[in-house]
Amino acid sequence: MQNAQISPGLRARVALEKHLFQPTHSLGQNFIMDDDYLNLLLDLAQVGLEDRVLEIGPGPGIMTAHLARRTNKVLAVEMDEKLRPVLSDVLDGLDNVQLVFGDAMKADLATLVQDKLGGEGYRVIANLPYYITADLIQKMLLTRPMPENMCLMVQREAAERLMSRPGMKNWCAFAALVRVYGECEVLENVPAQRFNPPPHVDSCFIRLNLHRQELVPPEMEDLLIRMLRCCFHMRRKTLANNLKACFGVNQESALQILEDAGLGAQVRGETLEVEEIADLAMAYRRLSGGI
Repeated sequence: MQNAQISPGLRARVALEKHLFQPTHSLGQNFIMDDDYLNLLLDLAQVGLEDRVLEIGPGPGIMTAHLARRTNKVLAVEMDEKLRPVLSDVLDGLDNVQLVFGDAMKADLATLVQDKLGGEGYRVIANLPYYITADLIQKMLLTRPMPENMCLMVQREAAERLMSRPGMKNWCAFAALVRVYGECEVLENVPAQRFNPPPHVDSCFIRLNLHRQELVPPEMEDLLIRMLRCCFHMRRKTLANNLKACFGVNQESALQILEDAGLGAQVRGETLEVEEIADLAMAYRRLSGGI
């Protein structure tokens, strides 16, 4: 067991100096070193004793250590091997933490979650490198079992995109994909000065409350995602044109699909709600006789 009188933040500062670690800008290494502020974020995330947590990018392990003290089990996936000795020092004595080194974007997270966390019912909590935010969220949405929710530190611009709706300037295929599976809420606005070193932008700590999508039958999930991307394929073009380009149908079939989905011939894909995109996928499936 760790000495509870030595905070994870202090332990990390000593370890970082001891091992001469310098953050790498290209890896998005901007760390929050304040124990009290990290505990505030975990309070907002409503972390509990029964939680099993997948943490992407633990950095020097301060949040990891706080998670270990609050939860049942933590699986931390870190890309930077240079942090190995730091994490070894900071997490020493925390028996409910498992540390895996590797690129989360290339790792088989489904297998890791099953083997290390016991499968369904886990949560994701992470201070993500901003350059992988969209790709990592998409990967987790399509990982089975899907997490119950994701509490993530993201760039404020990304949070605004995730909170957007049809008709808003930030509405995009990524935002629509997230809405297929859940809802996003901002838990805390986080100024750049909270990080060391400070990034050039402010951040938001968000929660994605997820549900297994029920807009279409499970066997149509791939088609729904394909149709969603089709809707945003060429902005300002009619959806009929996008359907022809993405699905190889002729003009007559494209208009029939739109009519069957209850949509007008001149509709544009980026104006649709995700429920309408689901209706469009169902209409295409009926026309094509199933896929």
